[in-house]
Amino acid sequence: MKRLFGILFITFCWLAVPLASGPASSVMIQEHDDAREALRRGDILPYSRIKKIVESQVDGKVVGQKLRRTNRGWQYDLRVRPQNGRVIVLVVDARTGAIVSRR
Repeated sequence: MKRLFGILFITFCWLAVPLASGPASSVMIQEHDDAREALRRGDILPYSRIKKIVESQVDGKVVGQKLRRTNRGWQYDLRVRPQNGRVIVLVVDARTGAIVSRR
């Protein structure tokens, strides 16, 4: 009985792993390609430019970033550590470099 359960469990895992990683990974690849294309067209600013803009406005250091597409267009979520040491999250318009919100 234990052997049968083990075989069924291994078979289930073998079938479930490709299903779990397939659609999600293809969506991430597509989003990455779309972001690269938007950068090539000039629809968004490169991360290095966004980083300089934000660090000059906030007087802190960017310690993390994420580019994402929203219903308002492409946005960077930046984790910034200002001089006081408390990390804040800034949402930045990827096209203009303007800070949209602070969290």
